[in-house]
Amino acid sequence: MRPALFDQLYVRLALALVALFALLGVAFALILTNFESMYREEMTQRANAELAQTLAREHHTISGVLDAHAFADVLSYVKRLNPDVDVYLLDERGAVQAHSDPQGQLPQPQVDLGPVRQFIARERSMPLHGTDPRDAGRTTIFSAAPIGSPANPMGYVYVVLGQSDAAHRAMAASRGYVVPLILGALVTSLLFALVAALVLFRVLTGRLRRLTAAVEAFRANGFTAPPLLPPAPRAPDEIARLAMVFGEIGDRMVAQLKQLRSIDEGRRTAVLNASHDLRTPLAALRGYLQTLLMKGDVLPETQQRHYLEIANRHAERLARLVEQMFELAKLDAPETEPRREAFSLPELVSDIGQKYRLSADSRGVKLEVATDPSAPMVWADIAMVERLIENLVENALKFTPAGGSVVLKATGTADGAALTVADTGCGIAPEDLPHVFERFYRAAQPGRDGSAGLGLAIVKRVAELHDATLSVRSTVGAGTTIEARFGGGSR
Repeated sequence: MRPALFDQLYVRLALALVALFALLGVAFALILTNFESMYREEMTQRANAELAQTLAREHHTISGVLDAHAFADVLSYVKRLNPDVDVYLLDERGAVQAHSDPQGQLPQPQVDLGPVRQFIARERSMPLHGTDPRDAGRTTIFSAAPIGSPANPMGYVYVVLGQSDAAHRAMAASRGYVVPLILGALVTSLLFALVAALVLFRVLTGRLRRLTAAVEAFRANGFTAPPLLPPAPRAPDEIARLAMVFGEIGDRMVAQLKQLRSIDEGRRTAVLNASHDLRTPLAALRGYLQTLLMKGDVLPETQQRHYLEIANRHAERLARLVEQMFELAKLDAPETEPRREAFSLPELVSDIGQKYRLSADSRGVKLEVATDPSAPMVWADIAMVERLIENLVENALKFTPAGGSVVLKATGTADGAALTVADTGCGIAPEDLPHVFERFYRAAQPGRDGSAGLGLAIVKRVAELHDATLSVRSTVGAGTTIEARFGGGSR
């Protein structure tokens, strides 16, 4: 299913980027406007910084007292020369004694001397704002200078800069040209950066879109075929590594699904074989017992005994089959773990050889045991390993005709010990050799007695639980050799 427009990663990134650039544009515009105003005020204040000092050099005192009337004439003259300024004469406490517009009203006749002293001492950078006597709620840039001794002034000349209507109109006209120009350049730059970022995002998310398409195609195919991933770049980044990991996951999923199908098919085959193997001895056992029940009175004693012996063999075969099935199911259980301990494989092999010697003699088979006492100890579950050896010996005796031989050998290896069971029996055909350890597998060859084929499956499972390696060599008519290698170790 194709995702909705706003569910696409590229669309979300693009919208977030547009919103971010819009916020940046507004922030830059506000900063620029404020900066432009501050810059103009600083330039105006710096250009007129000495104006108050020039006026303060005039003699505006009589016997050490401010002469406000004499200074008023100077203020009027300055006002006519520069209508953009307002000049005030302040006493030592900041009260306005005279100003350049005698007819105007002063809502704020008291000037804060703190900024004035900072301006005179140059303690702060410009622009520096002070009281505007003509507007009580506003501060403005100014120029100031002391009258008399700077350490103990009798008053101050206080010049408010750029307060006339003409100045405001000139500043507005200048701002109307410069600010739009700068804002236009800023908007153009932001739009170019936005388009470049959108193109870059499109390129960067393209590989991610192709990877998503490959994943969706993999799902649409039912996870049965390896995903077709886009080619990796020369320098692998996060997306390339993600594609590589997904490719490995996809390959493993395909392999595991094939394995599960194979296991499932094998289970079905195993169930069919098991039901057949169970049905055959049960049918034979039931038939002979029914014959004995129905004709027991008329059958000779020798024939009755013969039927009982046949029924007993089928019962033993049935019991052996059920026992092997339960044993294999137990070994397959997830909670089954080997109870490892250190033991000598040659000693275990010698004991098992003694155990099967009588059985081999009764079959007319020569059983030989060869061990290496110097072989290292094996770290394994001795009961499981014993069961493995017994199954191999029983399998070898079963398919070795009278007059043949079985060799049971335990030797040391570079990293542990090896068990070898070799016989001179009928051997295994090459096409059957890869399947000898499969459950319920029965090769179509002479010498088979109808066994269920679980003995070697148990051998394989025990070897898997111990991380042991199994190998088999066989020649038809010459015999079979099976070897199991166990790693050494100690607690």
